[in-house]
Amino acid sequence: MAYRVDLSPDASREIDRFLEGLRMYSFQTAEKYQFALQEMIDTYLVRTPTFFQRHPKPDGPYYRLLFQISPRTTYWVEYRVFEQERVVRVVRFRQNE
Repeated sequence: MAYRVDLSPDASREIDRFLEGLRMYSFQTAEKYQFALQEMIDTYLVRTPTFFQRHPKPDGPYYRLLFQISPRTTYWVEYRVFEQERVVRVVRFRQNE
């Protein structure tokens, strides 16, 4: 059974900022990576969000999934899984330092 994916306001802003930066470079590039991000969400977060290893944090366990644009540009998708509600809550979309 599939999970519903919910973006936090912070994650939504971070994704919008990421895509806007790409649009400044090239609309086609932004569209390409927006599609790739959506495909990753549909493939992993909707179907198998607990497949990845938990990442401990003080306010509860999180999962992290790496979204790679190029070998030097990667972003972490940090999320929590609520099994009872079948909801995946994306809390952050941040560049890997």
